[in-house]
Amino acid sequence: MNIDRFREVCEKAVNTYGRDIQMIIAMEECGELIQALSKYLRGKEHNVEEEIADMEIMIQQLKIMFDSKSIDEWVEKKINRLDNRIQSQK
Repeated sequence: MNIDRFREVCEKAVNTYGRDIQMIIAMEECGELIQALSKYLRGKEHNVEEEIADMEIMIQQLKIMFDSKSIDEWVEKKINRLDNRIQSQK
C-alpha cells in the first residue's frame, strides 16, 4: 500500500463528501465491524478483515478532520499504559 496515496484519497473523501457525512459513515463502519466480530465469535461466516480495512480508511479520515497531533499524543499515552499492564502480568 502506498501510504501517500492512502492519505491523499482519504483527504479527497473528506473534502468531497464533507466532515459530517464522513463522520456518519465512520459510525456506520464501526457498527459493521462490531457485527462482523460478533459473527466471528459465534462461528458464523464473517468479513472481519474487510471491515477492519474499512475502519482503517475511516480512522485516517477522522485523523484528517480532528487534531492528529493530539491523537498521536493520546496513542502514545495509551500504548504506554497498555505496555505497563502487560509487563505487570509477567
